[in-house]
Amino acid sequence: MFDLLTYNQKRLLGLIALLGATVGIGILLLWMFLRVPMIEEEIVEVPAEVPEGVLTGAQEAGEFEFTPEEEDIGLPTSIAEGAETFTQQLTSTAVISPTMIDGSGIAFYNPTDGRFYKMDESGELIAMSLTQFPNAETVVFADTADIVAIEFPDGSNILYDFATQEQTTLPSHWEDFDFSADGEEVVSKSISSDPAQNSLVITSSDGSQTQVIAPIGSNADKVTVNWSTNNNVVGFSETGSSNLGFGRYEIYIIGNDGEESGNLIVEGGNFSAIWSPTSSKILYSTAWTANDERPSLWIVNGTGDIGSDRESLGVETWVEKCTFKNDSTVICAVPNEITNGSGLDHRLNDSNDSLYEVNTNTGSKKLLGYPVLDLEMFNLFVSDDDAILYFTDQYSRLNYMRLE
Repeated sequence: MFDLLTYNQKRLLGLIALLGATVGIGILLLWMFLRVPMIEEEIVEVPAEVPEGVLTGAQEAGEFEFTPEEEDIGLPTSIAEGAETFTQQLTSTAVISPTMIDGSGIAFYNPTDGRFYKMDESGELIAMSLTQFPNAETVVFADTADIVAIEFPDGSNILYDFATQEQTTLPSHWEDFDFSADGEEVVSKSISSDPAQNSLVITSSDGSQTQVIAPIGSNADKVTVNWSTNNNVVGFSETGSSNLGFGRYEIYIIGNDGEESGNLIVEGGNFSAIWSPTSSKILYSTAWTANDERPSLWIVNGTGDIGSDRESLGVETWVEKCTFKNDSTVICAVPNEITNGSGLDHRLNDSNDSLYEVNTNTGSKKLLGYPVLDLEMFNLFVSDDDAILYFTDQYSRLNYMRLE
């Protein structure tokens, strides 16, 4: 019995020793762990707000390129408000001679199918006639857009009345047509094989009455038909003195009776003009000799002492890229870049355009906007409520931009 107890006691003592050793090792490991120093988390202070558009220290060191926030760049707007503006393409193919109709829509000739159409501001397309006029070379609408003069490559000419759906054949030796404000008469050049017979003629829109108003002789290429909105003037003749110095030229104004009714002194060549709604002003452009023949826009009186109060508007564009909003305000597409000599022909300059409003009395200018797409703008028209600007692009497609 004593020997057995001694054996059991030995076993118990062994277990106690093993347990004690285990506990001791655990305590030792815990003690060693607690002695390892804790690594404190580094706290990086972040500014509560970084001022927009300001370079931080890292950016100043050139570690990365500064990029403005999206709100700083600005998003395109649906209405012209002095910045990038959305435009709407109304036709996918080229149109010819777009003309304002009824104060809110546009009439035009579609060379693809040879028909005439009108389109309202909602984009609804309506055929003005079911008659086709294929291969029309030149198309000129009356301001009322209810009658049109058409020249064909074979030399034939007609007047077509959309109201009556009737056409009138004109002599084949007539060319360069323009209508009176009411569309009841049309002026043109009568060109003969004998230059001595060349003349300006006016005929009624139904072809029933014709009168020769002025001989033009061998200067036919220097005469431009351009009937004023008050019907008093039918064109301009670049047959005045060219010896005025400093690149100045004299241009005669041709009255509706064929007589000279005033003159313009212009700076440079490539003269082209449009009339204000009441004809009180003439807006014209030239290739200004004193400015490397870049395009230059000018304004003069169109009534009273015609040609007086000549003023440069300080705008480098062509009158073909402008339209009158009213007698004292014009809207013009102005190229973002201009090349020397391009005033002689706008095709020498292919820069995209920005749209400006210009006060012809004060010369003040206001940026209206510029298209989102890379567009050149021609044939500008403003709706009667001033809300929509129609224009054609460099591909002769019809577009519009909202102004209000």
